[in-house]
Amino acid sequence: MEEIIETPEPLLADATQFYDNLAEDYDTMTGFEKRFIHEKPFFNLLMQRFGITTALDAGAGTGFHSLLLAQLGAHMMAMDVSSKMLEHVKAHAKDLHIKIDLVESNFQDMPHRVNKKFDAVLCMGNSLPHLLTYQELVQSLKNFSSVLRPSGILFLQLLNYARILTSRERVQSVKEAGGMTFVRFYEFHEKFVVFNILRLKKEEGRLVHKLDSVKLRPILKPELMSALHEAGFDDLRIHGSIALDDFCEQTSKDLVVLALKRKATN
Repeated sequence: MEEIIETPEPLLADATQFYDNLAEDYDTMTGFEKRFIHEKPFFNLLMQRFGITTALDAGAGTGFHSLLLAQLGAHMMAMDVSSKMLEHVKAHAKDLHIKIDLVESNFQDMPHRVNKKFDAVLCMGNSLPHLLTYQELVQSLKNFSSVLRPSGILFLQLLNYARILTSRERVQSVKEAGGMTFVRFYEFHEKFVVFNILRLKKEEGRLVHKLDSVKLRPILKPELMSALHEAGFDDLRIHGSIALDDFCEQTSKDLVVLALKRKATN
């Protein structure tokens, strides 16, 4: 009988180390400046529709959405687990003459680090799959609720893992920018995926590469809906992108959710 050998789970960077390592090249990789033109109309509509004047950007990265909403008139707080990412938020805010409050924290510790209430909480850029258990997901969503004003809005954006797990395409994207090539690719395991970012650059005639990897737990729509209800959110609206189009499990790139904080009952 053939012996079955289980492959051990890879030793990977935690989210803090992963994003610290990426911070210097993150804006180049994500097309920082071009995104303002593309995304501003959608967030302007969102702010008007829900009367957003204050917001927390949870998992802010280098601060794109914090800066965008601040330009549209909102008072913003940018929160991220990576101090190096927050250094870039601070630099961008200075360059754009925008005031943004900065908080270094993960989602679990935020009730101890954030002492304000907001009209909205944004969690963008596929941040939620860094939570590796259902319990962590529910607690993080409860923490989001705790800093929202009554009937505040939660805006979530993560990748549509139903599509990704069905297609199992390892290479997600290849992008050339700033003299570098960025390759994003997955390794698929039974209950999680490893997300890799390979950076390639020619220096003095030779090819130099950096590889950063992190463990993610794919979150599917049914689980997210259940966790949101458990965390105290109602009126859940499901979309396939920030343009708020219809969600299609087979084709949508993103899973976007708008959720309202449940009103307190006596």
